Amino acid sequence: MVNVRVARRIAMAGMVLLLPVLVRDGAGQTPATGRLMREKLTHAQRLLEALTTSDYALLERESDALIKIPSMQGWMVLQSPEYRRYSDAFLRATGDLNTAAKARDLDEAMMHYQTLTASCYQCHRYLKSRRLAK
Repeated sequence: MVNVRVARRIAMAGMVLLLPVLVRDGAGQTPATGRLMREKLTHAQRLLEALTTSDYALLERESDALIKIPSMQGWMVLQSPEYRRYSDAFLRATGDLNTAAKARDLDEAMMHYQTLTASCYQCHRYLKSRRLAK
């Protein structure tokens, strides 16, 4: 059972995903990117549900779906070393989360979910700062 402190951390990490997910202007926003970010958000929210309800099947299914997101059209919005680092961090976090889901290790999965949400937040913050710098 996940304790209250851990549940709060999970909820806070989930809130990060509720931040605006679309980047406009010259940072590469396209309709495909917007759809992809919404899909990513949906999977991440379902992961939070799976973690808080200890639903192993949902955890595995949603982590499987999320791990495929970077291969979809609209993911590579920038061709820069910084964006590549953020993308790689997302890939590592989704891979680690998927491994923990398959092992049915909720504590490990929660830790990687936090890393995942942090990688999303950091990338979106980076893209926002690029947009504001223009």
